[in-house]
Amino acid sequence: MIKQFQEVRDWKEIRGIGGSEDAPMKDRLQSQWQRVIQEVVEIHEAIVLEDDEEFIDAIGDSIVTLINIADIKGVSAEECLKSAFSVIKLRKGLTRDTGDFVRYGKLNDEDKKICDEKQGNAGSAYFNEEDLTVLNKENFKR
Repeated sequence: MIKQFQEVRDWKEIRGIGGSEDAPMKDRLQSQWQRVIQEVVEIHEAIVLEDDEEFIDAIGDSIVTLINIADIKGVSAEECLKSAFSVIKLRKGLTRDTGDFVRYGKLNDEDKKICDEKQGNAGSAYFNEEDLTVLNKENFKR
């Protein structure tokens, strides 16, 4: 468990964030979802305005809202992260010059071929966990 995540949960409980357990789960989640969207929009605004201080604040606020929505649903944000990353870390794909990672399933046939040549496990959208030790940035460039 990440210590700060538990501090966020404690803060949420003290303030009653997430509503009453008597309220419908869907309504409680929708309410927190609005906060998630609000904070993510603030990240974009900070990028556009080139406001580093607001960017840091908006990233932190977004993380807080995601911890809260997971907690309201009864799952831990740590488990969500662990589950997602266990899949993401093995995805094959290519990274554009802008830094966007495009996963294998979204690549055109030509780029899939490049991906297969550089990352192995031809025809599969994933590589083997042991391959993580030998792959580097060059394996993900077009």
